[in-house]
Amino acid sequence: MPGRPKSVTRKRREAREACDYLMSRAVEAYRAELTKAPGIRRRGARTICHDFEKMNFEATGKLIKLSYSTLIRLAAGGKTLSETNAAKAWITEEETKQVIAYVQEVGDRGFPLSHKRLREHVNEICHARLGDGFPGVGVKW
Repeated sequence: MPGRPKSVTRKRREAREACDYLMSRAVEAYRAELTKAPGIRRRGARTICHDFEKMNFEATGKLIKLSYSTLIRLAAGGKTLSETNAAKAWITEEETKQVIAYVQEVGDRGFPLSHKRLREHVNEICHARLGDGFPGVGVKW
């Protein structure tokens, strides 16, 4: 059975996950370099980024560019773009799983799921956690 091509969104998500994973490994290596005693030669952030880019290219054949300034910021306790965007989300991971379970349950029972019903369900979940100040998800949600 032939496979199907990945969507643009799926490709971007996979690329972001690969970049985040590689950057997290680089952050660990950079923090290890910072813990070296004074007087011992340390590798800088640029060198570590370059080394991890090269190592990843040799292993996977894909070039992922790493920013040394992002490496420094993450090593100092900063958050990745994915973590920042996840914190802005209206529904949590657990609530997302509840919505998916609801969609599957409705589908198993043979009822058609409209966008309106799905939006009502998500609004109920969000109102329960966020209170009456939550305006509700929009039409394009």
